[in-house]
Amino acid sequence: MVATLWTSIVQIAVMNWALGSIDGICDKDQPNHYSCPNGRVFFNASVIWGVIGPARMFSPGQLYSGLMWFWLAGAILPVLIYLGARIWPRSKIRYLSAPLIFTGAGLIPPATPLNYLSWGIVGFIFNKWIRSRWRGWWMQYNYVLSAGLDVGLTLSTIVIFLCLQLTDTTFPSWWGTRIATDTMDAAGTAVEITGEKFGPTTW
Repeated sequence: MVATLWTSIVQIAVMNWALGSIDGICDKDQPNHYSCPNGRVFFNASVIWGVIGPARMFSPGQLYSGLMWFWLAGAILPVLIYLGARIWPRSKIRYLSAPLIFTGAGLIPPATPLNYLSWGIVGFIFNKWIRSRWRGWWMQYNYVLSAGLDVGLTLSTIVIFLCLQLTDTTFPSWWGTRIATDTMDAAGTAVEITGEKFGPTTW
């Protein structure tokens, strides 16, 4: 409880400091490459729900009307999974979680398949492959390893910030760091063929 409360205070404090102290923090040409992906997603959502209006996007006959079926799917699928796990208790159905499936899909964007594949592969290796072969090791070290990976990510982020960004050092440039900027989307050249459209015909 104390850790959760303290984390909430620290996150809000850091966010307020960053928004008030870093010039152009969400601008396209921000020198430290802050991009505010979550903020952009919620801004776009506010435009859809507040400016355009959901009726022009999701009403019957509109472009995204099919998405409304997910209300029904979200209500029915957890019940089906629960019943399936009760009927076949040893089947793999018991590993499914409808809230996790829908929440995970709902985080794209700003998350990408790379975000899911990286932890998905690590999770499969340790929670399936190693667990089924070396259960004693898994029971003793799995969650210690998880905490170690989290700490390693945090420490590497701090080191990168202090050694590279704070000193205005040019960040290492190789295909792994350039791949997101070498796409047609990033260059603004991913245009539709004449006659194609994205979104309603009229706004």
